Amino acid sequence: MAESRGAKIEICVAPGGNDSGPGSEASPLATPAGAQKAVRQRVAAGLDGDVTVTLRGGTYELAQPLVFGAEDSGSEKFAITYQAAPGEEVYVSGGSPITGWKPGLGGIRTAQVPGVKEGKWYFRQLFVNGRRALRARSPNANTADPYWQLTGAALSADRKRYTLSLAAKGLSSWKNISDVEAVVFGNWEITRKRLESVDVKSGVVTLAPPHSEGHGAIRPGPGRWCYFENAREMLDQPGEWYLDRSTGVLSYLPRAGEDMAKARVAAPRLERLVVVKGTPDRPVRNLHFKGLRFVHTDWALPAIGYMGIQACHYSTRDHWGKGWGVIPGAIQLESAVDTTLEDGSASHLGGSGIELGPRCRNCAVVGNRLADISGNGVMVAGPNDEARAPADIRVSNNHVHACGIGQAGAVGIWVGFARGTVVTHNLVHDLPYSGISVGWQWNPQPTACKANRVEYNHVYDVMNRLCDGGCTYTLGFQPGTVIRGNHLHDVKRSRFAQGAPNNGMFIDEGSKGFLFEQNVIYSTADEHVRFNQCRRDWHTWRDNHFGEPAAVEQSGQETIAKAGPEPAYRQRLGLKQ
Repeated sequence: MAESRGAKIEICVAPGGNDSGPGSEASPLATPAGAQKAVRQRVAAGLDGDVTVTLRGGTYELAQPLVFGAEDSGSEKFAITYQAAPGEEVYVSGGSPITGWKPGLGGIRTAQVPGVKEGKWYFRQLFVNGRRALRARSPNANTADPYWQLTGAALSADRKRYTLSLAAKGLSSWKNISDVEAVVFGNWEITRKRLESVDVKSGVVTLAPPHSEGHGAIRPGPGRWCYFENAREMLDQPGEWYLDRSTGVLSYLPRAGEDMAKARVAAPRLERLVVVKGTPDRPVRNLHFKGLRFVHTDWALPAIGYMGIQACHYSTRDHWGKGWGVIPGAIQLESAVDTTLEDGSASHLGGSGIELGPRCRNCAVVGNRLADISGNGVMVAGPNDEARAPADIRVSNNHVHACGIGQAGAVGIWVGFARGTVVTHNLVHDLPYSGISVGWQWNPQPTACKANRVEYNHVYDVMNRLCDGGCTYTLGFQPGTVIRGNHLHDVKRSRFAQGAPNNGMFIDEGSKGFLFEQNVIYSTADEHVRFNQCRRDWHTWRDNHFGEPAAVEQSGQETIAKAGPEPAYRQRLGLKQ
């Protein structure tokens, strides 16, 4: 290892390096795991200076997640930083390349994927030339009518049989029936279940057990819109793909201009890329990730399927209220202190993005781009316990967009049970559901959620598919919480949305104790502000600007100018000034 500036330690990593080498610039290590091992040795010896691991440009494919515990931790005095080399693009990938493409019928290209037919690998995401491909589906996503409408749905009293009914034109005798999935849209979440059988003549689909009852506003029922996904027979549009579990053959219909002999095709192997997990007595502290681009994760659909509850939480037992799971983040922090992710990105993910969980303290997610994510963008939450809920987390100057690709109930930035969270100066847009959500209690009783701040964010182009949400969404009693200086507009209403209105701010059940100040809201599908099982006079209101665009853009111009990423970050994120 090359050392400089007294006790400061510099470690270099580069593609083509050697993990048995010294880790100098002239003789770098080869992998992040190799660098982590070298850092761990320094920590064990006792840190007497900062440690910086610099990764040179390239893609680093992980065989398993990078797990950082107390043995990888910085100290109160000395930091450990993993950073991209200045001006170089560093990708940390949970995927593997797919090669060996051969021509097939109808322009389809095929590749044999090792390990699939042996049951060692199966993936639900595919990325071609840095762009997400679409699992073959019916109806096609780019048609004028991209969904079928259910005529009925029935769950037996013993919860052993679940059927959907629809016009037979939407059905076929798909050969790989156990891998085909039905996706049904509810009010603010979705249901995703594998199939057991299809009776084309009667138009009845039987879903594969086990089953959960689901929430009444979300579960399948007459009039709900749906589509089916993941059958070889559905592969008929450029950009679609299908993986045959029994043969290991991947089929893909290239988009215009894609040459599969030269294309960069990646499929994910991992659900998580980085796990920072200390203990209550020995938290990980002063650990930093800077300029790294995290890509290519998957999320395995549970046997029970995905019976959505809210914000990528889903039922794990036979009734929606008995047990909840959540779609995991590619990057997870737990029992972490003074830990940051800065000036990087998280994209092309099959789960959620960045997750800050129990006992995180004074951590930050700053200046990152989060996009092309199946679930939530950023999650900050722990249990309803002040000792364990995250505290003093900062989510600032990020560009969060195109989340909810696979799970339409996703939120750009979601804060559950947490205190002192600051969500500020973010740009959030292009979402099927809400932009920023704070709170996780459906009544006005005290919880561990308090003193959070949602300030100076620019949120627009939301509610593109579901309903009953808005640019901002709140739940529960949160004394000391401030929602200030946000620029909120262009709240949409899909013709397929079914349920309650879409608003600039949806102040939902039990929301109480907030200060709303200097917010600008216009161009919303329904009321600018909506209350449900709470009251306006439970909050303090000062100098807000709600109305027609021309009027509020004038009266609220100071807020509009200030909201969104700050100038230095706009430049770094490549945004218009």
